[in-house]
Amino acid sequence: MQPRVRIGLIVGVIGLVLNVCVAGFFGVCGPLVSLLGGGVAGFFAAQQEHASTKSLGARYGAIAGAITGGLILIGQMIGGVSALAFMQYSGIKIGLGAIPTPSASPAEQAIYYLSGAGTAICIGLIGVVLATLVGAGAGYMTTQELPTPPISSNPIN
Repeated sequence: MQPRVRIGLIVGVIGLVLNVCVAGFFGVCGPLVSLLGGGVAGFFAAQQEHASTKSLGARYGAIAGAITGGLILIGQMIGGVSALAFMQYSGIKIGLGAIPTPSASPAEQAIYYLSGAGTAICIGLIGVVLATLVGAGAGYMTTQELPTPPISSNPIN
C-alpha cells in the first residue's frame, strides 16, 4: 500500500472518531477537524513519499488529504444523525422549530432525519474540499526540491 493511502486512512480513522464527537455536540465545527486532519495527512504523506518536486509533494498531500476528508465526512454523518436521535429521544426543547416525537408519523420522521443527514453531508463535503486543499498545501510546503545536476556541453564518452 502506498504511504499516501496508508497515512490518509490512519489519519482519517482518527479524524472520523474525533468528528463523531465534534459533530454530535456542534456539527458546524466538523470542517475544522477536516482542516487539521488534511494538513497532518498531507505533511506526513509528503515526508514518507520523498517527492522529488513540490508539485509531486502537493499531489501526494492532496490524495492523503482527500482520503482523510472522506473518512471525516463519514464521521460527520454519524455524529449529526446521532445528535438528532439523541435530541428526539431525550425530549430536549430547542428554540428553532419542533423536534418530532418518537411516535410521530413516518413522513415526519423521514423529513427530520433526511434533512439532518443532508445538512451533515453538505458540511462534510466542505470538509473534504478543505482537507484536500490543506493536504496539498502541506505536501507542497514540506517537499524540498532536489537540485538537478547541470548538463555538461562536452560529454566525455
